[in-house]
Amino acid sequence: MYNQKFLIITAHPDDLETGCGGLVAKVIANGGSVTNLIMVKPSAEQNPNRDQQTVSAELYKSKQTLGFETIVYDTPLHDNGRPNLTLDNNLVTFVESCVKDHDVLITHWREDYHQDHRICYEVGRSVARKTFKSFWCMDEPPYNLHYSNFHCNQYVDITDYVETKRKALESYASYFSSHDIEHIINYNKYRGQFLGKNKIAETFQIIYNKES
Repeated sequence: MYNQKFLIITAHPDDLETGCGGLVAKVIANGGSVTNLIMVKPSAEQNPNRDQQTVSAELYKSKQTLGFETIVYDTPLHDNGRPNLTLDNNLVTFVESCVKDHDVLITHWREDYHQDHRICYEVGRSVARKTFKSFWCMDEPPYNLHYSNFHCNQYVDITDYVETKRKALESYASYFSSHDIEHIINYNKYRGQFLGKNKIAETFQIIYNKES
């Protein structure tokens, strides 16, 4: 499974690292490939510690750590300089142009409480039916925690890759505090209990799998 070609559609830089950084490290280590299609390009930020240059540099550092490739959508901007991600035919057409030759599609969960994340799910669902063997949604803390309809049916053991995931998260020093990173890793440790003692896991809901 982990030597296949994965396309991961995320709203923002840092979403991949949060929800499936361990999986990405595992795929690369097993000879697979990962492309991260980022739908909201680095841009003006409300956070005074972040700007376009900072986020772009942090994304590059994470790419060097995990080994994935990126495609960044040229998101239209509001007048205030912030990106305006809208689900329309133009967005779906762009994503369709990026999906060829990938086996597995991963994106956000449909009831994620971030509006940009939900748009990623909708566009993912639109294109998934065409070329992918498998379509997964990632369990990205804290965005799914208030919804009971996310049912994990895929546990990925990342015990051997958790420190690589941690390093990738640390790439985003303008966004993640050490407390934030520990919260994410502790969530993975909690999920890992379902695999066995001292296991660490990332979890997903497989929407469909044509190979099963």
